[in-house]
Amino acid sequence: MNAVVRLNLDIDAGEVSSSLRLKRAAESLKNLSPKFGRIVILSHRGRPDGKDKSLSLKPIINELSQKSHRKIAFLDGDPECHLEKILAKKGIFALENTRFLPGENKNSASLARTFASFGDVFINDDFATAHRTQASNVGIADYLTSLEGPIMRMELNALKKVMTHPSRPFTLIVGGGKMSSKLPVIKNLLPRADHVLLGGGVGNTALKAAGYNVGKSIVENSLVSETKKLIANQKVVYPADFRISGKCILDIGPHTASAFADIISSSKTVVWAGPVGMFEKKAFSRGTEAVARAIAKSGCFSVAGGGETTSAILSYGLENKFSFLSTGGGAMLEFLSGKKLPALEALRIKYR
Repeated sequence: MNAVVRLNLDIDAGEVSSSLRLKRAAESLKNLSPKFGRIVILSHRGRPDGKDKSLSLKPIINELSQKSHRKIAFLDGDPECHLEKILAKKGIFALENTRFLPGENKNSASLARTFASFGDVFINDDFATAHRTQASNVGIADYLTSLEGPIMRMELNALKKVMTHPSRPFTLIVGGGKMSSKLPVIKNLLPRADHVLLGGGVGNTALKAAGYNVGKSIVENSLVSETKKLIANQKVVYPADFRISGKCILDIGPHTASAFADIISSSKTVVWAGPVGMFEKKAFSRGTEAVARAIAKSGCFSVAGGGETTSAILSYGLENKFSFLSTGGGAMLEFLSGKKLPALEALRIKYR
């Protein structure tokens, strides 16, 4: 039996050594490799407009090979050119960035059939692109028996627990830059949440809705009116104080951090999406670190996701103190907002 496996290797060059996605991909490969004579890996990197050498998967595949202790043959160029060669061999192969191919983002049936011709079964172990409709994660499922991989299963189990039967009190923490990407999640989870804590750009929009002068802070003005209705709900907590630089609110203040920590400490379930400040700068990282440490100390069932959130947690060395770190940013948000995810629909599995 031979498998075509979709992994997530969308990793910036400077983050490879500490990448959660690379670690999970290596775990998946070690889990799957004994079960199949041949594995062909599909993945993407970045958002190239055609072929872009700076977004080649080759350096990431080299790192994956080392981390998984598996020999992986990297194949550049058109997948069809390699078909005869691959079908004559066993082992692990990786194709070049699928987004270099014009039919990938269009979910081309022709490209999907080409991908399918490399194996007998398709295994999707890439939750982070589950909200995208592409040939390598959706179209291919029309031509092969398709299953979720071990990492995908872990992601879904953690998020389903939050969506269906969270232990109470249940606290949702929402930060990051854009209220627009988080508002559907807040609305969907607000009925079952006991607390919703807002920070970052999301918190700034709430502050403006509450009548504060937020200066030049990141705010989504088009959502201020809707946010005003949201913060009228007593479950929703926005910053009472904040750290400012150059007329910009860049972090929650110490009183807010303490209040958030108190709520987290009494919670049984916590979901965290988005840092509550500009944690990349030390002077404005204290709020995000305080939240991370409060969750780690609480012993609650905790799920955190999004590139910035997981980067912060990893930088504090707290990854083992969280119940689950999701590799998905947009996919996690769409799942928690109640939307259907195309790649999961293609697998025909129950995930609600």
